[in-house]
Amino acid sequence: MSLGAPRRRRRKLVEGSAVVLCAGLFFVLAARLMRAPWTATAVVAVAGGVAVGYVAADLASGLGHWFCDRFFEEDSPLIGALLIHSFREHHRDPLAMTHHGFLELTGNACLGLAPILVAACWWAAPADDAPGVFGYGVLLALALGVFATNRFHGWAHAPRVPRPVARLQRSGLILSARAHAVHHEAGEQAYCVRVGWMNRWTDRLGVFVLLEHALRAAGVPATR
Repeated sequence: MSLGAPRRRRRKLVEGSAVVLCAGLFFVLAARLMRAPWTATAVVAVAGGVAVGYVAADLASGLGHWFCDRFFEEDSPLIGALLIHSFREHHRDPLAMTHHGFLELTGNACLGLAPILVAACWWAAPADDAPGVFGYGVLLALALGVFATNRFHGWAHAPRVPRPVARLQRSGLILSARAHAVHHEAGEQAYCVRVGWMNRWTDRLGVFVLLEHALRAAGVPATR
């Protein structure tokens, strides 16, 4: 299924707005963190938060990937063109995303990320103690990780990648082609595409299977 020119323009406008909004909110939260009292304890807390956020971004990538693979359709109102289409296109043509531009790679992620960052800017407490800076570290690492997910995902499909990217893939710090091939070969597993670390646990524990049963029981329309 291909999108008509008017729908593509509308989608680009929505995705571009989401990217700009997320960038602005991210810098607001980063500025709050920079005003924190930078004691040794705060530095350790931020480092711990960044590590947790990095792993959380991997899980978040799996949740989004699984949901868009398993629910709704490309012609579903609103969500179909904005979210579902790109995931279904990816399974029809795994190399398509290697030709996508910046907005196509980041816009979907920002649509899901924007409500989280809005809520954080509205309700988050000041980063004035160790738990506070830990929370900001988690949030900012999660936001950056989700934002970059499709860039890393695309590299896992690219025939050739820059040397620094290849080194990161070999080290397991970002998604590798070998790790991601499991998803395209087996289908209903290995949904996490940020790093792939969480796939072992989500697959072993049947996390997405259980979630799918729950959403189907709740009446969320599954893919045909």
